[in-house]
Amino acid sequence: MIFYLLIIISLITTIILFSFRGVLPLEPENKNKKLKFFLLIVVCLIATSLYINLSNYWIGSSTLEKLQTLTNIENREANEIAIVRELMINLEKELSDTPTKSIKKILELAEAKFFLGYLEESLALYKQARELYPDSINIMKAEAQVRVLLESENFSKETFNLLRDILSIEQQNVLALYIIGNYEYEKKNFSEAYKMFQVLNRLLNEGTQEYNEIRKKILEMENK
Repeated sequence: MIFYLLIIISLITTIILFSFRGVLPLEPENKNKKLKFFLLIVVCLIATSLYINLSNYWIGSSTLEKLQTLTNIENREANEIAIVRELMINLEKELSDTPTKSIKKILELAEAKFFLGYLEESLALYKQARELYPDSINIMKAEAQVRVLLESENFSKETFNLLRDILSIEQQNVLALYIIGNYEYEKKNFSEAYKMFQVLNRLLNEGTQEYNEIRKKILEMENK
């Protein structure tokens, strides 16, 4: 449809330009050329604006937004980010406009912010969700994942408590076993560390860096 529209605009431009031959006097030839050139630029700008605004190839809700983002349907990674960002903005507006907070929208917004790298804001939303549903294992695991990335091995007491709560419900949670097991190992609480590492040893894929690390620590404890 847009292709045909551009063809029609081109034909109209050609007709307009040639029509000036019979209307304008022949003497001021330079003026005629300037006028034709100016009209050609105007028509090209209009055609380009129509193409960008109507085309589904460029991502955005308006011509200005499409020009700002310069994101097209072939740029998959940028498209995903643009879509998630738009989702995040819409969810923020919906939550601010609604007095009753929807747990579904809170979690969707937390996931969107996590995807875009807003970890602090994502954590705040997961904490809010956990206040509403304190026994939800999925919310607990999502919050723990954000905490681990944020705290980068300098884990807080709150994070350890959360991981222990996860283990009390899901005894084979790899993340909780790995972090708490290493914590107990560093504290030289080898009996607890050994039990957790034995479970991890069965869960981790053989040959991976984590597997080799845990296997080495198990052998060290067995030889003591």
